[in-house]
Amino acid sequence: MKQKTRLTGIAVILMLALVMPAETFGQGNDKPKGPPAWAPAHGYREKTRHVYFPDQNFYFDIQKNVYIYMSGDTWQVNVKLPSLYAEIDLNGAFKVELELDTDSPQKYNSNHKASYKNKDKGVQVNEGSKKPKPEKEKGKKK
Repeated sequence: MKQKTRLTGIAVILMLALVMPAETFGQGNDKPKGPPAWAPAHGYREKTRHVYFPDQNFYFDIQKNVYIYMSGDTWQVNVKLPSLYAEIDLNGAFKVELELDTDSPQKYNSNHKASYKNKDKGVQVNEGSKKPKPEKEKGKKK
């Protein structure tokens, strides 16, 4: 009887291990929780889907929390920014909020490069309206 109870207990533990999410066991923590600090928060600007960094020519997809960047001749999608951009201060970098309803903003990259590469660095342009608007400074301490 003792052995049957022990086997039942082991079976229950194995079943729980199979059905519980990986995060329960401390795995799967590589995925970021929410957008980075420099990105507009969900709901803050609902129309913004992507943030484009013209000086570095890469995108951040706010909905999917992934970076979209060129590697060689192909566009890559990754949850982490490649080491090539590791030294960039994304808080202070010039960025453009894009109102594109697509998973592939890079399809319009030639237009984005032409439109934003030489923009005044003190102005943030919203892709939907095409009107420049001043960047808002948030929480900068003097």
